[in-house]
Amino acid sequence: MSHMLSLFDEFVMKAITMTENFLHSDFSAEINLEAFTSNRERLLMVIDQISKQIDWVSVPDLTKSEMNRRIEYIKKLDEKVVVKLQEYQQEVKQEIERTVRQKDNIKGYNLNDVK
Repeated sequence: MSHMLSLFDEFVMKAITMTENFLHSDFSAEINLEAFTSNRERLLMVIDQISKQIDWVSVPDLTKSEMNRRIEYIKKLDEKVVVKLQEYQQEVKQEIERTVRQKDNIKGYNLNDVK
C-alpha cells in the first residue's frame, strides 16, 4: 500500500472516530459545536487533498471498495449528525419558548398586593 493511500486510510478513520464520538456526546453538557465542525471540515479537506494525490487506477479493487465503504459510512454518520443537531435545535427552541412564557407569567404578578 502506498504512503498516500495509508495516509488516506488513517485520516478517513480519524473522521469516522471523530464523528462517532460526537454522536455519542451529550448535548446537555457544554459542547463546542464550532470546534467540532471546524476541525472536521479541516480533516475532510485534508482527506480531499490526499485523495487527489493517489493514483486510483493502480489501487487494487478490493482496497478501493473498502475505502468506498468507509466513505459511505461517513455519509451515513453525517446524516445522523444532522438529525441529532436538528433534535438539539428543537430542544433549545422549546426551552427558549418556555423561558419566555415563564418571564411573561412573572410579569403578570403584582407584588404590591401581597401582604
